[in-house]
Amino acid sequence: MVKLMPFIVCIAVCCVLPVMCVWLITRAKTKAVNKKMDVLIKAIENGAEIDPNFFENMESEEKSKRKLTESLNAGVMLTLMGIGFILFAALDFYSFSQWGYLVGVILLCVGISSLVTFFFGLKYKAPEKPSCGQTDGNE
Repeated sequence: MVKLMPFIVCIAVCCVLPVMCVWLITRAKTKAVNKKMDVLIKAIENGAEIDPNFFENMESEEKSKRKLTESLNAGVMLTLMGIGFILFAALDFYSFSQWGYLVGVILLCVGISSLVTFFFGLKYKAPEKPSCGQTDGNE
């Protein structure tokens, strides 16, 4: 049984956990659509006017700003954690160097990718300004 336990943990983490995450996200989205459908059905029953863009999935500015802030937060935290793991491994605290470098590098890479996502998101969300020779079309 002891030799079988790492295999069971590996199966649970690598197979069952991702499937459960996808199922939970899909279930939450389905519930949101069902709530909108209930509102739409009640509006039809009452004879109210229905907005044609009711089911469009448009992000508001506040939601996109929050996502960018979360990306920045995650990037900074993961980068600092990665640096901390690498430092602990380099200083050889508590026989930590075996896995410390690996965990540190993985956290560092994920943190840097989150920071890159944040900065590209800022560039994407920034309003475009006409450059020197271009006009804005109002002439």
